[in-house]
Amino acid sequence: MEGMAPKESSGAKNALTRQPVGNPLVASTNIFMHTKNETPADALARLIQENQFVGWVYQLDYEQALVLTNDAWKERARGVPQNCFLLAAPAGPVQAAGEIVLLRVIGATPLPIDDKVALAKIENCKQRSPKPAENQAGTATPDEFRYGGLRCRVLGAFYLREGKLRLGSDLESYASTAQLEVFRPTGAALEMIVNYISPERAAAAEEEARRLGLKGDLPRFSIGTVRYASTDRRHRGDAAEPATFHLNAVDFLARRTAVFGMTRTGKSNTVKQLVSVVMRTGMERGLKIGQIIYDLNGEYANANLQDKGSIAEVYPDDTIRYRMMPTPGFELILNNFFRQISEGHNTLRGLLEASKLPRSADLEAFLSMDFIEPRKEECNSDHEFNRQSAQYQLKLAAYQAMLARAGYELPEGFRITFEVNPGIRNKVNPSVDPAHGLTATQAYEWFYLVRQIQDELITTKGASWIEPDTNVLINLLLQKNDQGGYIPGFRLLQPFKDYHAPNRSTDVCDEIYNHLVAGKIVILDLSVGDPVQRERLGKRIARHILRNSMAAFNAGQHPSHTVIYVEEAHNIIGRHEPLTEIWPTIAKEGAKARIATVYATQEVSSIHPNILSNTENILVSHLNNENEINELAKYYDFRDFSTSLIRAQDVGFARVKTLSNPFVIPVQIDKFDPEREKQRVRLGKPK
Repeated sequence: MEGMAPKESSGAKNALTRQPVGNPLVASTNIFMHTKNETPADALARLIQENQFVGWVYQLDYEQALVLTNDAWKERARGVPQNCFLLAAPAGPVQAAGEIVLLRVIGATPLPIDDKVALAKIENCKQRSPKPAENQAGTATPDEFRYGGLRCRVLGAFYLREGKLRLGSDLESYASTAQLEVFRPTGAALEMIVNYISPERAAAAEEEARRLGLKGDLPRFSIGTVRYASTDRRHRGDAAEPATFHLNAVDFLARRTAVFGMTRTGKSNTVKQLVSVVMRTGMERGLKIGQIIYDLNGEYANANLQDKGSIAEVYPDDTIRYRMMPTPGFELILNNFFRQISEGHNTLRGLLEASKLPRSADLEAFLSMDFIEPRKEECNSDHEFNRQSAQYQLKLAAYQAMLARAGYELPEGFRITFEVNPGIRNKVNPSVDPAHGLTATQAYEWFYLVRQIQDELITTKGASWIEPDTNVLINLLLQKNDQGGYIPGFRLLQPFKDYHAPNRSTDVCDEIYNHLVAGKIVILDLSVGDPVQRERLGKRIARHILRNSMAAFNAGQHPSHTVIYVEEAHNIIGRHEPLTEIWPTIAKEGAKARIATVYATQEVSSIHPNILSNTENILVSHLNNENEINELAKYYDFRDFSTSLIRAQDVGFARVKTLSNPFVIPVQIDKFDPEREKQRVRLGKPK
C-alpha cells in the first residue's frame, strides 16, 4: 500500500486540464461560459483540481463507489466531510476520458484488511507509554494505519454533448477494472457542480421566464455558500475558497416550496431571503410580483432583537401590514359590518359560537340565519322578486340597527335606509320615511313602534308582515322575546366591537388582492386576535386570491403573479384537511393561476400529503426526531442527510433541493441583512 501515492498524470501539467477556475461567481454570470480560447472539453476539465486529490475508487457500481483514501491526502485537501461532493476521473487528461463521475460521501466503509490493521493498531498502542510526548518521539506510525475507506453515493456523471457540459443522474455503464482518481472539488469547481442546470432545464426555465413576463437574463441570486458539516474549521476555514450557491428565481414562481426546521434554526431567515429574491426579481426584471405573508408570530411585520429587522422596514414603500386589532402603522384585516354584511355576520357567528354563551331561541335563530340577497332569476315573477327584496331590506335594516345599538361605530354619513309601502309607513309613523335614510336612533325608534302595533301589520293573506328572521332581529334589538320576556339581545354583540372596521369602504379581500396585483408585499400579522377568526379570515383571503386568479386564467388572460408564504403551516395547512379545502386546492391548481406557495413548519409529517407530493422546492434545517426525518427521506435524496439533520443544530445550515438542481445541496443560508437589502433597494429600484 505504500506505493499507492497519487501519480502525476500528464494532465497535471496541463493548465487546461486540472487547474482551479478563477474568481467566485456573481449572480448574472453564466458559470459555464467558455473563455475566448477555451474548447468545449475544457469545461469538463475545469472540474478537476489536482491539489484536491483524496484517493482512488476501488469498487464501483451503478449505485455506489468505494474509495480508498489516506490521512495525508485528506489533510492536504482540508478534510473530507460526510455529505461532501467528490469527483472520480481516470488518470490522465480528462478530455480523453470524456466523463467524470459525481459522488457524495455518505459514510465510511471497512477495507478488506481492516481486521489485520486493527490488530496491528492494538499492538502498536500497547507498546506506547502513557508518558509525556518526549518519551514517544521515536515511535513511528506504520504507513498502513493511514488508509481508510469512504462509501459514496453515485449522483451521476458529467460529460460533453454538442459542446455543452451535461450531468446525467446515473451511470450509463461502468468498468470493474477502472482505476479512478478521486478529488474533492472546492471554490469555483464546486460552484459549477452546485449551480449546474441542464441545458434542457435552462431552456425550459428561459421559456418559462418569458411566459411569466420576465425580461433579460435568467434571474439568479446568491443565497448562501456550500457547507457540509457543523464542524467547518477546515472546509470553510480562512484558507478555503467558499462556493456560492445561487437560486434560480423562476423555480419559485408558480411553484410550491417547503421550508422545514425547528424553531430558531433559520426558517424565518430563509423565508426572508426568498421574499427578497422575489422582490429583487420583480424590480430588476420589470415584473410586478405580489407577495402575501401569513405571519403567525408577527416576526415579518415587526423588527425584533433576534432577527435585527423586518421585511416591512426593508421595503417600507412596498409593504402593507394588516392586523385584526387597531394598531398604528397597520391596516385592519377586518371588514365594515355595516357594508360587508355577510362577512360581518359570519364573523359574529364564529365569535358567538366560540364564546360558549347560553343559547336562547333567538340567539340560535340569529346564528343560523344568512344575509343572501334575493336574485331575480330565482323568483317566479317580478312581483315576487320585489316582495323578497323589500323584506331583505327590512331584515338588513333591523340588523344594522341592532349593531348600532350594540355600540358598533357607523361609517361617517351612514344612514339606515329601506322602503316600506305607504300603508305600513302611515301605521308606524307617517312623519318618517325610511327610504330617505334614518339615523341609528331613528331606526331604533321606528322598530320600537313596529313592535307596538305588530298585531295590526297583517298581510292580505292573514300572515304577519314581519318575516321570522326580521322578527328575531327586532327581538334582539329591543331585548324582548316573543312573549315579552327580557333577553340580553344586542348586548351579546358588544364584546366583539373591535372586529368591526368602520372606515373600510370595500371588502378587505378585494383591497388585499389589488395590492398584490400592484406587486406589493402584504403581511397579515396573525399574532393577535381570536384564533378561530384568524383561520377563517386566512382561508377567506386565500380563497379570494385563487378565485380571482383563476377567473383571469379561465378568461384567457395572464393572472397576476402571487407568492403566498405560510408560517407555522401546520396550524393552517393541516395534514387531514379535505382535498376540497382551499390550501390543497391552491397546491393543485395554483400553478396555472401563477400562484406560488411557500410554507414553513417544524413538522414535515403535519403537512397535507397532497401538498407535499406536489412540492418542487424543499429547504430543510435541523429536525429533532426520526419520525420527521423518515417522512422527509421519502423525497429526493434527503435520506443521505438523515444523521446530519438530527445532529447539526446550526442556525441557517440547510439542505436545499430546488426544481433546477438535480440533487440536494447542503448550504449555509446567508443571514438576512436589512441594511444590505435597503441598499439593494435603493440601487435596484426603477427611478
